[in-house]
Amino acid sequence: MTHLTTYKRLTFIILMLIITVLSACQESLEEKAARDAAEYTRKYCPTPVINYTRTDSVSFNKATHVYTYYCTFSDVMDNSEIIDKNRTEITRMLGTAIKESTNMKPYVQAGFHFRYICRSAKNPDVILLQVQF
Repeated sequence: MTHLTTYKRLTFIILMLIITVLSACQESLEEKAARDAAEYTRKYCPTPVINYTRTDSVSFNKATHVYTYYCTFSDVMDNSEIIDKNRTEITRMLGTAIKESTNMKPYVQAGFHFRYICRSAKNPDVILLQVQF
């Protein structure tokens, strides 16, 4: 065997090892979604109240492909009558926010679902709004 042939074989083996190692390090979209949700919760939750809404946590279920936002409504939004009267508009706005979010785009394109579970600040056992897209 010539020196050049040995060099080519060694180069080929090294390239194959690099490709194997790099492909093993890639995370799936489901793993990324779960990591993103956990990191968001750890870094930012609970969020400050904006427009009478606080995000308490975010989760992702790999089995069902559902990205869930757990929120709390406060002040004027902490009222089931107001939520019921504005349910269609609130739902439309939440859906638009998901569709227009550049962070959520890969998940939307992959067909993941998004759920909002919004509780009362006065009575946390009460769910004022629950929608899924």
